[in-house]
Amino acid sequence: MSLPPELRILCYQLSSTPPVELPRLIPTLLRHVSRCEGPLSNPTSNAVKADSSASAVLVHKLKTQLSTLLNGKSSEGRFAAAVLIKRVVEVGGWEVLRGAEAWARGLLALLGKPDPAASKELCIIALTKIYCMTHQYPTLVREITTPTLPAFITSCLNLISSPSSKASNVLSSLTETVFGSLSTLLPRHTTIIRPFAAQIRLVTKPYLAPTLSDKLFVSASLRESSRSLVIALHHTVAKNAGGEEWGKAVRVIVKDIHRTSDHVFRAVIEDWESTSGYIAEPINVNDQLCGGGISDTDLSRWDGISAGVERLAGLLETLGQYFKNETSTPVSIPLGPILDMITRMLSISIPSESASAHGGARLHPAIDRDERDGLWCGLPQIHVATLQLISSLADRMQENFLPMAPGLFDQIVWAFSSGRDAPEFRLVTYDVVSKILLQIGQSFGRTQTVKLAPIIRSCCKDLQPDEAGPSAVGAMEIGKKTQHSNGINANQNADTFLQNKQAAHISKPTDADLELAASNLLPLLLSHVPQHHLDISLRSLIERTAILIHDKNAMLASILNPFVGKNGKAMASILPHITREFSNDNVVEIMLRPRMPLLPTSAGSIPNNDALAYESEEDNAMGVDAEAESAQPKQLPGMNAMVQDHTPSQPGLGPVAEHAPGNAVVPNPFAPEPTDNAQIKSPFDITPTVSTSHAVPTTAQKEDVKMESGDEDSDDESVHLNMELDSDSDDDKSE
Repeated sequence: MSLPPELRILCYQLSSTPPVELPRLIPTLLRHVSRCEGPLSNPTSNAVKADSSASAVLVHKLKTQLSTLLNGKSSEGRFAAAVLIKRVVEVGGWEVLRGAEAWARGLLALLGKPDPAASKELCIIALTKIYCMTHQYPTLVREITTPTLPAFITSCLNLISSPSSKASNVLSSLTETVFGSLSTLLPRHTTIIRPFAAQIRLVTKPYLAPTLSDKLFVSASLRESSRSLVIALHHTVAKNAGGEEWGKAVRVIVKDIHRTSDHVFRAVIEDWESTSGYIAEPINVNDQLCGGGISDTDLSRWDGISAGVERLAGLLETLGQYFKNETSTPVSIPLGPILDMITRMLSISIPSESASAHGGARLHPAIDRDERDGLWCGLPQIHVATLQLISSLADRMQENFLPMAPGLFDQIVWAFSSGRDAPEFRLVTYDVVSKILLQIGQSFGRTQTVKLAPIIRSCCKDLQPDEAGPSAVGAMEIGKKTQHSNGINANQNADTFLQNKQAAHISKPTDADLELAASNLLPLLLSHVPQHHLDISLRSLIERTAILIHDKNAMLASILNPFVGKNGKAMASILPHITREFSNDNVVEIMLRPRMPLLPTSAGSIPNNDALAYESEEDNAMGVDAEAESAQPKQLPGMNAMVQDHTPSQPGLGPVAEHAPGNAVVPNPFAPEPTDNAQIKSPFDITPTVSTSHAVPTTAQKEDVKMESGDEDSDDESVHLNMELDSDSDDDKSE
């Protein structure tokens, strides 16, 4: 294998370019390294003798240059070295890894230098890559990973372990990189990371369920990475007790959720009663609303209803993360306490104007209105976190989720009226309802189908295009009525006409994720819900929505699941609409023109070879002209004739040949039809016309047909009558 020129260019650019200018050349340098896989990954002994010395020299020169940059005084050079070392290790594999101990120690030293946070992040990523690649080589683990990994963990924790007053000074990207690195290394090196478990729990605590009281902004990705790291700590438990540690942590979080709910829901007199044995502690409604920070293991303290809502939603999200991450050993899920807690979260609903009819929550008279309003504003956030927990539980349980689905469905329908105005609530509701319908949708009764009606209407509303809002249309109609009734008003403001025109073109903002969740639910409303329990107005709404948004799956589900009204009449199919929209789709083509089996003959079965031969002899006995018959291509009375008459490309009755305008021929119902230049017809296009033959009868044969017409059945009479009429027309033309 010839030496790639990129290796020479790479060494030349590293040696000739000043370290300060290297960061802008990193994309080009990385591209050169990717094309040097041969000399970097192949041993020197396996190379060609002519190229072995040159390859070894250049590879050694490249490694030396990277080491020089890594240990140099320029921060830009160290930045470029960290990026290139990671890529060289990925490309080179074993040949580069076995000599990467010096690079690992140099990268560790870089973490303690006052370099920018970006350089330290790249250093952490490069070291994580080296430790992951050495995991499959015990020798390299003993030489590189074991001596340097404890120092790496200590350095990473020191980077993010700052006082709470200075926590905002630490970049969230650096903290997220550290958490991601530790989460990746923890399952591979549990013994080495085990002594750091307590310190890791302490470092990640501010990021699990942050609130406004913490005065710290935590992004969603940082929260997720910190939770994944805390959940992965069960791998470090000795003696294969990770499953017990996992279950214990889940029970602790469920208890913390209940304790936080006791404070957050104090403005409501709850009707919920625990079925798992939880006993709520008495809450003094005269004290300031607060919680947390009681012991060292608790999360930070929070104050106010807004902070309490955030803490409660954060705990629910943390619990849902437990079902997304993998475990080292089989675990026992405490479903009873979890379902009991979910019931409590969804049992709280915003009281409506008709609270008695809706069954709204009872309010505590000792709580002021501001706290109640804060609870109603944050309730959709709590419901969203609860529904996300149900979705994670359904994904993890799969078919074992079936026994829990009916009860959870009732809870979701109950809570839907409280959060339907929030787009994120509708999004997660559509997702969870889709999973429930896949499990138990086809077993729904009339009561459950009626409960599903608000979700169906909301789903169709989110999907239908809104070209002109109802308010704009109403304003325009009122303006027109006023103009027609009172005439033109001289004092009328001209800007009102402009407002009406602009309002007609205002469209609602679209959310791609919300539309995707609604479009996934729409076909299931037709295929996994008993249609005889569905109201005809809802069925029409679903079909109208599917047609307007051009949803092929929903339109197919509507066609395959027809709707029959209470009067026994079926609703008109939307097959013409899907045919027009998706005329080139294979599924639509199969539905329109299914490949039917061969239709039987009048005898009740497909004719065989003997029957075809008998029909040809009978044609000869009827006096078919030998000369005209010889003009046709000769066919064997066996398989060839059968293939032509019953070819799979022509299912059902054969094609109908058109009569030539000047040369009329007599149709022969018994002669086999030629398939050349035949138009393929649909099996449903059945016509009573009989195919024509190329034989022209003589005068004697016409008389024979007239004499025999009385002995044949009605079908033969119509055939001979057509033959006689055609022959008469020929005689008239000849005269």
